Amino acid sequence: MKRLLVLPLLLLAACSSPKPPRGQTQVLTPDEPFTSVKGQPTADDVSRFLAGRPVHHGEILSNWQQNGNYRDHSSSMLMNWKRFASRRTGSQREWSETNLRPLIGNPSTLLYPFGGPDLMHAVALFPGVSTYVLLGLEPAGNLPNLEGADPGQVLGSLQKLETAMSTQMRSGYFITKDMKNDLAGGPMPGVTPILLASLSLMDATVESVQSLNAGGRTGVDIRFTLPGGGSKRAIYVSGDLSNGGFNGGYRSWVNSYGGSVAYFKAASYLMHDSGFTGIRDWVLGNCKAVVEDDSGIPYKDFDQSKWSIKLFGDYQSPIELFAKHQQNDLKAAYDAIGSGPAIPFGSGYHIRPEEANILVATKR
Repeated sequence: MKRLLVLPLLLLAACSSPKPPRGQTQVLTPDEPFTSVKGQPTADDVSRFLAGRPVHHGEILSNWQQNGNYRDHSSSMLMNWKRFASRRTGSQREWSETNLRPLIGNPSTLLYPFGGPDLMHAVALFPGVSTYVLLGLEPAGNLPNLEGADPGQVLGSLQKLETAMSTQMRSGYFITKDMKNDLAGGPMPGVTPILLASLSLMDATVESVQSLNAGGRTGVDIRFTLPGGGSKRAIYVSGDLSNGGFNGGYRSWVNSYGGSVAYFKAASYLMHDSGFTGIRDWVLGNCKAVVEDDSGIPYKDFDQSKWSIKLFGDYQSPIELFAKHQQNDLKAAYDAIGSGPAIPFGSGYHIRPEEANILVATKR
């Protein structure tokens, strides 16, 4: 739901990502062979196919994986995962264990407004969570029926999927305009293919994919397991979080996740404007903790008689595209402590670790 314009500055940032920080790299099985298999594909096989990994079932999908164009898709997806995303998410897991867990404990639910389909980084920063609730504007879609689709359209959609995920894996966030173009039409509409591919890249096993009605908004409910992590659930809902959209049945549905931890990253500074006060006030009134970069809830809106604040990294200013959202009070808070403990990975629009900032607020 990040309302980004694709301006030259942002494109430059996305295309010139710095060398990612060192960290634990989750390595997929080396050189997984694309062998021919039989039978019907499961949801997990579709997930693997989208991620560029060999399927275990599904004769048609297996045959398509012998195609040179599919192999190019696989190579690109796995390269972006291994060179960029797995290093960042590895650093995030390590940092979270040392820095986040002592502050927020082990929450059962994470609420990620404006997160779009960014499940990859939500799981990395909050590995102990059992239910991830992601809210965005992009259509949800569902488990694609690839075997019933035209092979040429499937391969074309895979290229669009790769494009949609490239910026996320290289820089850590999505560009909404790109997603809107890349996820429209074809046999793989909506963000469900991104969610499924992300899970497979993280070596998750997808157990089921179901449609969801969230107070009149469409969504998808994915059940999965991670190695050593037990059963988990990822919910994505397509819904407007502006004051005009966050109401009625949708707001009532979100109410069921009161008491969760909220996460904001690359949120386009929407809650700095008057049109998004409803979701801002709901989070401040209903969540037990907030983890965010400076694009989330403004620093001034945290009543420090009610919230304990811990600052990490450093804050000087937003990127030029969002310069009007400079927070002088947040800068003064960082200056007062001489910047916070270092963050070993980029966060949001600040893709260089030395420029990243994270605020952790916990209710007193």
